[in-house]
Order: sequence, then C-alpha cells, then structure tokens
Amino acid sequence: MKLKTSSLLIAGALFGAAVLPAQANNEAMMDLLKVLRDQGTITEANYDLLTNAAKADKESTEATKAKVAKVEKDANKVKITTKGKLKFEGEDWSFQPIGRVMWDAIDTDEDSSGADDFQGTELRRARLGFQGKIYDWGYKFEGDFAKGDSSIKDANVSYDTKLKGMKAGFKLGQSHIGYGLNTKISSKYMTFMDRPLFADSNLSPARESGVVASLAEKDYKWALVTSLTNGTLDGGSTEDNGSTFAARGSFLPYKQDKTHLIQIGAGFLTKGANNDKFSYKQRLVSHKDHKKWLDTNVAEHDGSNAYTLDALGIYGPFHAMAEYNDYTIEAKNAKDVDTTGYAVELGYFITGESIKWKKGYLSGITPKSPSGAWEVAARFESMELDEHLAKDEVDKFTIGLNYYPTQNTRLMVNYDHVTDLKVNGDNVDFEPSSLKFRAQAYW
Repeated sequence: MKLKTSSLLIAGALFGAAVLPAQANNEAMMDLLKVLRDQGTITEANYDLLTNAAKADKESTEATKAKVAKVEKDANKVKITTKGKLKFEGEDWSFQPIGRVMWDAIDTDEDSSGADDFQGTELRRARLGFQGKIYDWGYKFEGDFAKGDSSIKDANVSYDTKLKGMKAGFKLGQSHIGYGLNTKISSKYMTFMDRPLFADSNLSPARESGVVASLAEKDYKWALVTSLTNGTLDGGSTEDNGSTFAARGSFLPYKQDKTHLIQIGAGFLTKGANNDKFSYKQRLVSHKDHKKWLDTNVAEHDGSNAYTLDALGIYGPFHAMAEYNDYTIEAKNAKDVDTTGYAVELGYFITGESIKWKKGYLSGITPKSPSGAWEVAARFESMELDEHLAKDEVDKFTIGLNYYPTQNTRLMVNYDHVTDLKVNGDNVDFEPSSLKFRAQAYW
C-alpha cells in the first residue's frame, strides 16, 4: 500500500512537533506547514485547517501555563513559620494556633500554723486557642481547660494602624486592661511560677470585658494604654460589677538596644460601686495552700481607686524588675480599707542569654546552645492590708532556678518562704514555706 508523500510529511511534522517543548513545537509546526504549502505539497485548505489547529493548541498551552504560574505565585505568597511556633501568613492575613501546658508538683509546709500541708501535683494551665489578622484587623481566642471544664481567657477583635511614626489600635472583647506590669506579663514568660501577691487579683485586675485603646512610639520608647471595662465575659453587668477605668504609661529613659535598657511605668485605676462586696483573699506560698491568710472583705462600698509604679532594667544576662501597688476601697459606713504591696526581683542567665523585651513587657528567651539555658533568680515582696482596727501583713522571699531546654520549653524550681506574718493585727510565730517544680511548654 502506497502512502502519499504529503501524508508522510505531515505525519513526520506532527511527530517532530510532539517531541519538542510546547512553545517550540507550535512554532516549528507553523514554519513547516508554510513550507509545505509554498511547495504545493498541501493545499491551501489543508494549510488553513492545520494552522488554525496549531494556533488553538498554542493558545490553550499558554492559558494553561498562565494558570499554573498564578497558582505557583499565590502559593509562594503563603509563608509558613515552624521555628518556635506554627504560623501561616499571606499577603494580607495570618493564622496561628496557640496554647500552653503547665504541670506543677508542690510540697508546702505550714510550720505548725494549724493549716494542712499540701503535697501533690496540679495541672495549673492547659490552654488552646488561635490568633491572627485580616488586613489591619486582628482576632484572638484562648480558653483554659486545666480544671476539667473551660474558661475563656482572651476573646477579642482588634484594629491596628500607623499614625505619623506612631502605632495606634484598640481591642473589643475580653483582654488585659491597661494597668500593671506583673499582671500583664504572660505566665509563659514570668521569672517565677507565681506572680507577686498583689498581681492578677482584685488589687491589680487582669482581664475584663470592654474596650482597650493604645498609642505608642513605633519602637515603644514610650507607650500609653487605657481601658473601660465591666467585669469578665461571664459577668459584664455594670450594675453588678461596676465600670473600671484604667490607664498605664511607660517610657525608656535609657536604651542602647533591646538587651540594654531601663523602663519606667505608672498606672491608675478607678472602679465604680457595685452590688457585690469587695473581697481579696490570697494564698501565701503556693497556688494549692489550704489556708488564705491574707483576707479582707468590704460589704458596702462606693468603689475604689488604685495606682501602680514600676521599673524594669535589662543589662545583658541580668535583669531587675520592681513594682509598687496601692489600692484603696472606699467603704460606705466604715474606715476605708487601704492595701499596699511591692515586689522586687532579680534574674541572671548563667549561660549568657538575655531576657527579651517586647512592646514594654517581658517575652521569652532563645538558648544560645543546643544544651539549653540556665537562669537563677530571687524576689522579695511585701503586702499590707489595713482594715479598720486589724491589719494583715506579710513579707516573703522566693528563689528560683530555671532551665530552658528550648525556647518553647522550661523546667522551674521555686522555694518560697514567709519571713514575717501578721494576721488580724497579731504577730504569729509560724513561717509557711513551699518547694515547687514546674514543667511547661507553649506554642
């Protein structure tokens, strides 16, 4: 059977084009078809038919390549961070799962006070949540499941923008109010397992529901934050809780860099009267103490006022921090109740690391060596409750040793010891103490 020369040429052209790259085979096909037409090997009709098919194939190939290029470009815009956290970032959005686990082992000694000692373990914190942003808007949600049920810690929507070299923003929902230094520092980064006695209590409130606004110089050489809130999310009633207005400012009189600086801060808080009585009850040496030796209650009151002063210094591997808090409850039919407290802490990294300073507060650390980082620390604190004719007073010191295997894990040992205690105006002859251990991880 004889094959026409034109059929063989066309078949050969198609085979040759097939083994060439997509763009090259279309160009080769067009050139070859033109030669065959000019030589009379194929008719004008066949030339038009084949060239139209080649052009359509070329357009389809280019469209497919454009789609692939767009997908690759969009995929390259998503940045995935895995060092120390898992974070997904696009051009105008981000999403990050967050959480922490803190497991404690505790041994307390009430020193013949009559209260029971505690020996045992506790899951202090077990939190899960997420945070991120969409354009200039942010969001955060975090719940704590350590007690077997759930409680909401942070649940807010935020907005941030830039104003002539400054940063401004606000939060709507539940978040930290604008007051206090020790209260605001995250439990992930605290030097010790427990905060000072006045912090994260009714004397220095932490999270409430409302609006928080902030303004700061772009590198936080100075910062202002203010808030108007009405209790926590499970309350939120102005009548039951009273409105809380708070404001805090900080500035850096000295800053060489983020590991050599001095920061000074101050805060003010005022709270309106509410239907609930004011109460402050505090354990002394651990979160599991059976007895709360510091105790004051005011059944009827017209609100309260407070102020705080704080200082923070970082010099390489050394850091020092101090805070003073004064809180006065205005009683209706009795003498006002005045509470004062202060805490001074010192920390030093034996392995040479430096504690991180971020936006006016302490953050985590990154070990210099694969074998981890070691820190020693000490704190002295004092509290006084002046209630009518009775006074509660306590002095306590804490020493600690921290080991950071990685930037997201830490092992802690704390020893707390009460050196002086007065209950209801009487000096007591016992000095409670505790030995505590913590294993923590966060992301």
